[in-house]
Amino acid sequence: MVSLQDSCCLDISFDPNSNQLIYGDTVSPNTKRKVLLRNLIPALLNKSLHYPEVVYEEHVHVFNSDDKEMAAAGLSFDVLCIPPGLLGVEFIKSHIYYTPERPDSVKFSTIVEVHWGVLTVIMQRNQPKDEFEIHTCVQEGLIVKLRKGEKLAIPQGYFYNFINTEEDSVVFVRIHKGDDMVDYGLLRKEHGLAYYCIRKNARQEIVLNPIYRSVPRIKSLKPNSYLTESGIDPLSSLYAQIRVDVPRFLELLWD
Repeated sequence: MVSLQDSCCLDISFDPNSNQLIYGDTVSPNTKRKVLLRNLIPALLNKSLHYPEVVYEEHVHVFNSDDKEMAAAGLSFDVLCIPPGLLGVEFIKSHIYYTPERPDSVKFSTIVEVHWGVLTVIMQRNQPKDEFEIHTCVQEGLIVKLRKGEKLAIPQGYFYNFINTEEDSVVFVRIHKGDDMVDYGLLRKEHGLAYYCIRKNARQEIVLNPIYRSVPRIKSLKPNSYLTESGIDPLSSLYAQIRVDVPRFLELLWD
């Protein structure tokens, strides 16, 4: 059993053997949600998979019992645990998330922070289409690996998902407002994102989705990116920072 309290400021432990999160008496999620394979199919390279039935878990609206006002403010503080393994040749990954871009806004879609393992995040911004454009072109593709304590603020206008490319589980938190899981109807023709993260010859490799017309080479992004623009301290836990200034985080995030 590993305590995550020092890094996340909540009485949460993680059992690597069972991939289970254990909450102390003062902490509990509002909802525990099992993410099923059948719901992830639109995002997968191999759409004929039948196993595993449950891919990963997300615990929604996790707050300390003393922080009732903070919990009621409109932020969702979620804890996700993604196990190691493969979905066909792809590494296990989350749903795709997206919030549209507002030209007059510098708000963020979500902010994430890792507390166990290594998290890979793929971000994709598409080029705007006019009414006569048939094919989807990618303007930018980014990939970042985050380790314990590292954070990432994801700007609006990017599609993104979370991937576990390692042999251990990854536990991370993300804060957001509203339901930002993508409507897969937006990606039905493309069959998912432009970048698939697969295991080939025991190594990680990015392969491109051939349905997209134009896909640039994916670029590496450093951990703690975009934190300067958001005013977030990379050395302090997200939960501790939210507790001090809830209105600032409400202003930072898109809704």
